[in-house]
Amino acid sequence: MRTKLLKLMLPSLFLLASLPVRAQSCQTRDEMSEQARTALDNAAKQAFDQAAQGNLNALRTSSSPTLNFDNDVAAPVNGNKDALQGATSQIRTSFLLDTGATPSQQATFYCGVFGSNGMASNGAEFQIPNLPAGKYGVVFQDFIGPKGPYILSTVFQDTGGWKIADFRIRPESVQGHDGIWFLEQARQFKSKGQNHNAWFYYLTSWDLLAPVPFMDTRLLNKITQESGTVQPKDVPVGGKPVNYTANGKTYTITDMSVLHVNNAFDLSLKYSVPSTADFNATQADARSLATALVTQYPELKEVFDHIWAHAVDANGGDVPGLITLKQASASAKP
Repeated sequence: MRTKLLKLMLPSLFLLASLPVRAQSCQTRDEMSEQARTALDNAAKQAFDQAAQGNLNALRTSSSPTLNFDNDVAAPVNGNKDALQGATSQIRTSFLLDTGATPSQQATFYCGVFGSNGMASNGAEFQIPNLPAGKYGVVFQDFIGPKGPYILSTVFQDTGGWKIADFRIRPESVQGHDGIWFLEQARQFKSKGQNHNAWFYYLTSWDLLAPVPFMDTRLLNKITQESGTVQPKDVPVGGKPVNYTANGKTYTITDMSVLHVNNAFDLSLKYSVPSTADFNATQADARSLATALVTQYPELKEVFDHIWAHAVDANGGDVPGLITLKQASASAKP
């Protein structure tokens, strides 16, 4: 995304004894004044109602002028019309962030009580680098519509009134299963030594349970710690490519992630090639890579419906090779 206000940061555990003294502060929902909580709730409910009605003009008025409205608000609303149709929301929780007069470049907001065992169950940590000075409200709203449970995560900036500064709509389930289910299955795969399946299920669990990617909680931190024990060496993490040898050649894999659309639960990978000009040869090579991966790790057949291998060149050329492992099912099974 272009110039997004908020950037993904890796979650980490912070102890009270090591907390730096900073000007920024954070209040949990219980710590806010009733007036502040009510004003933030009203802004959040209004944003949801406008999204559910598809009222982009009203949402534009409610948004900060620095926001890329078409990409950051209109696109998620238009892309989730079916999920929003007829839905009503319920506020899960909210936080009030204050950067102070001189924000830290690597701004970290600690919300709630932190002790020797880490953060409390209702606490949170937000890492939002280069956040402009000011006050911000973070509100999470759950809603259930025709496509199941979703969450609307909205960040508001106080500009003499709450204005939308970040807007995200995400599903809270995949194939009818929530993040806790995927966490339990990941642990089962781990116990069987199926580290690739465990890794991708841990990632799916984290993704479903994290309202926004720049937030950490006690549960999310636990998932991060557990997943680190099964991280496969041939899966790129943190934007660092890995080399994978198969078919008598070495592939530079730049990304490997879970792709879930409708009832399909797929594995998507990207790898670098000098050129994609010869479409047929490139597609055959991509399929060969996907096949080699499944041959080496047959456990992948248990959970994925398809594998997409994307050959990507320096000019942005992208040729996908698809192999089918099984027909898309109604539910993921370990």
